[in-house]
Order: sequence, then C-alpha cells, then structure tokens
Amino acid sequence: MPVSFDIEAIFTKYKDRVYRLALSVTRNEKDAEDVMQNTFLKIIKNLVYFRNKSSLSTWIYKITYNEALMYLRKKKNQLKLPGYLRHGAKAASGLFVNWAKLPDQQLLDNELQERIDSVINHMPITYRMPLLLDSVEGLPLKDSARILGLKINSLKTRLHRARLNVRSEISGYFRDNQGQKIEEKKNKRCNIWTGFVYNYAHGNLEKRKSEVFKRHIKDCLSCNSFLDTYLKAIDVTRALQCQDLPAQLKDKIETFILKR
Repeated sequence: MPVSFDIEAIFTKYKDRVYRLALSVTRNEKDAEDVMQNTFLKIIKNLVYFRNKSSLSTWIYKITYNEALMYLRKKKNQLKLPGYLRHGAKAASGLFVNWAKLPDQQLLDNELQERIDSVINHMPITYRMPLLLDSVEGLPLKDSARILGLKINSLKTRLHRARLNVRSEISGYFRDNQGQKIEEKKNKRCNIWTGFVYNYAHGNLEKRKSEVFKRHIKDCLSCNSFLDTYLKAIDVTRALQCQDLPAQLKDKIETFILKR
C-alpha cells in the first residue's frame, strides 16, 4: 500500500460524504450505514490498486455508488429493485441534502427545505444522483459522469430535468406563500372593517371620530342603507329577550353548548 495513503485520514475525510451518498441511493439510514461499512472495507482492500487515473474522491464515490446499488439488489426478498429505486422508503428530511453547501441556503426557510427534500427524495434515482453529485457534492461533470457510468451529454440532460423539478417546486412554494399572504391581508382588512362597523353601530367609537365618519358617508346611499339595516338588526336582537325564545330552541342551544 502506498505510504501516501493514510486509511484513518481517508475515513475521517470521506465518512460523511460516503454516508450521504449511500443514503441518497438507499433512502434508509440503516441501509446507508451498512453500505458505508461495506464501502470502506472495499476501499481498504483495493486502495493498493488505485493508480490515480481519476481523483481519489471520484474513485471513492464510484465505489460507494456501486456498493449501494449492489446492496439494494440483495434486498430482492423485501422489494423489487426497480420500484425501490423509483420510490423507496422516505428518508428523514434533510438527511442526504447538505443545505449548507447549496447557494442562497440562508434564504430558504424550513418549510421550503422540507418540500425540496421531498421532491429530491421522490425523484427517480437517474435524476436524483446527478443533482446530488453536482449541487450538493460539487463534483465536476466529468467526475459525476464517471461515477454514474454516463456520457457527459446524458448526464447534462438528466441534471437539467432534475433542476426543472426543483425549480417547479420552488416556484410553487413562493406562489403558495404569496397567495397565503394575500389571503392574510384580506382577512386582516376584513377584521378592521367589521370591527369598525360593530363599534360604530354599538356607539363604542370616540364621539368626534363617529361624527366625522357620519359626515364622511352622508352622501353615500348604499353605505347609509347598509348601516341602517345593520342598526335595525341590532335593535331587533336587543329586543329579543330570553323568555321570547321557544322552549325547543332553548333545549337545542343548551345541548349544543354542553357538547362543546
């Protein structure tokens, strides 16, 4: 074994990357740990044959990827491989996506991170792996292509489709967020309007403010018509005493309140 290779240093440097890559394939923590162990056993066994035809990291990634696929093939008694690779068990959010390495991560809140995690987690492996190797691990395209056994053009096509999926989810998130903010703004304004009308009708507004408002709407027939109807409804409600309620209605109300 070449003296330049320090097994302990290699393990310390690559253990997290190997685990993350294994998890991105298996989408199961226990399986990823088994794959990581198998990977380092194979690295130790084959390091003597490493000839610098590629970088050490690319060589390790390729071993990890192949070990993960082999591990899944051995699980054929549990699930068929194609279905497992397409869908798999959902990994805990954020386990295989290293958000610290993604651009503008400080702008992403937890909800958006979870949604993007879910999109990546449910991508077919043919699109998920190119995206993770490129955006999370930051590998050059030629290294990613070597690891996945693809031609550069094929890798670019898969990477483009994966990014479109993520971009669509981000757009949907901000569209949903914008819609929610608009709805919240509407509700806030609605509360202001109804609260003002209630206080005005019940004489709870300051006298000066109430007089100014009367002058403000005196030439508006529709506003005055509504307020006149509203005030009459309040008068009717005030006039309605408890003894005026039918006994059956009283029973229904009492039953309803007790059930709550």
